[in-house]
Amino acid sequence: MKCHLCYSWLLVAGLTVTAQAQEDSDAPVLNPQVINKVIDMGTYLRSLPAFEVQALVTRDTVLDTGQKIQIQVLARLLVDSKKRLYAKADGDTRSLEYYYNGKQLTQYSPRLQYYTTVAAPNNLADTLHEVEHYYDIQVPMEDLFLFGSDQAQIDALKSAVYVGPSNINGQRCDHLAFRQENTDWQLWITRSDKPLPCKLVITTTDDPSFPESSATYRWNLHPVITPSMFTFVPRKGDVAIALKKTNEGAQ
Repeated sequence: MKCHLCYSWLLVAGLTVTAQAQEDSDAPVLNPQVINKVIDMGTYLRSLPAFEVQALVTRDTVLDTGQKIQIQVLARLLVDSKKRLYAKADGDTRSLEYYYNGKQLTQYSPRLQYYTTVAAPNNLADTLHEVEHYYDIQVPMEDLFLFGSDQAQIDALKSAVYVGPSNINGQRCDHLAFRQENTDWQLWITRSDKPLPCKLVITTTDDPSFPESSATYRWNLHPVITPSMFTFVPRKGDVAIALKKTNEGAQ
């Protein structure tokens, strides 16, 4: 989905961009206030002691014929004190759950009844990095921990503009649009003192089919939590399998 700015001026909360000026100029628009909104949102998310977020996620799969097929996933993420996590991704083709209790991370497939457990650092940030680097495991919605934290990603932006106000799930949100190499992405952030992402859309622009992925979020900042939620207990018939490191440089 391309971002068509259809107003001569878009103005709200002090954030402005001229659509015509962007079209008529070769220079990209990099609105620093838009970038700062993403940084502030990421900083706020990383400051939360506990939260629960659920998302409806859709992804385009491009067939050999060029036809796009949309796949849907329901995702849930529960985080406590940055040291414990439970996540679930329930999709059309597979379902996976993740348990992290501060000592180890388990990936579980309830449909296939197998699970694998690996030792993990005692904090969530290092755990997410290591399991992705060494085992190619990506926990659902782990990108929520990364917004605005990588200066290289911020420097890679070619355009950052304010689109306008929008209502997502009954909440008033600010709609932002960004461009970088091979990717366009849009982000909707709640217009409040608690800046939470309402929706995210990512478009791959180096593929002629322009496949998209999107996520629409629902937040609970005061979830009911018990320690047992974060430790996996095998069920009857579940089978443990070994997980080998996929990174050649892993020790």
